[in-house]
Order: sequence, then structure tokens, then C-alpha cells
Amino acid sequence: MSASSSVVRLSDYREPPKHRRQKSQYELYPLPFFNADTLSTWDVRPTGNYAADCKAGQAYAIEFLKSCDGTNGWAALLQNIVADMIRVGPEGIWPDGAARLNGIVIGFMGTIGRALSASQLTEQ
Repeated sequence: MSASSSVVRLSDYREPPKHRRQKSQYELYPLPFFNADTLSTWDVRPTGNYAADCKAGQAYAIEFLKSCDGTNGWAALLQNIVADMIRVGPEGIWPDGAARLNGIVIGFMGTIGRALSASQLTEQ
């Protein structure tokens, strides 16, 4: 008997696992500011009305928080969203050279901040 014939291989006795395609973050979390076609987690267009844009950002943040499923995948979403916010950049430049604030970003991040603060209060 040769050495190679005495080796037991599990693959000889069981079928290989079927590989299931993992759903993308765009499929798992169909948020209104996601764009799967451009692979962007922050695809928004400010209206120019700062107050309305802040309200839109608040609504987006609430949708984001409601989508929480407790997985590591969801936990990584915020960093992807912020990275895309940075890629998009500010709304423009003021005559003095300062970046214009994007009301949608301000509303979104303010709401996330308030949610985090409130969660700290409930844990104490």
C-alpha cells in the first residue's frame, strides 16, 4: 500500500459547500441616500434651502438608525457613509474661501450625535 492511498480526504466523502452570494450593503440596507449604481452610500443633492436640507438630513439619519440590525456589517456603514460625505465635499466655497456647509450632512450627523448621547444616558 502506498502512502498516498492511505490518506483520507474529507472531500472524497462530502460535497463541497455551496457558495451563496452575499447580499451587498445596498441590498441589505436600501436607504434613500444610497446609490447602488454608483456604489455610493451618500448620494444626495442639497436644495440650497439650509433648513429644508437639515430636515432631510435628520430624516435620513432616522432611517439609518431604524435600519440597525445589530450586525458588524451595519456597524461599518457609518464609516462608509462618512467617507462618501468627505468624497463629495462641501456644497461650495464662500467668497472668503471657507467651505459652505451642507445642511443635509449637518442634519444627519447632528441626529446621529443626539442618538449616541441619548444611548449613553440610558446605559448609566
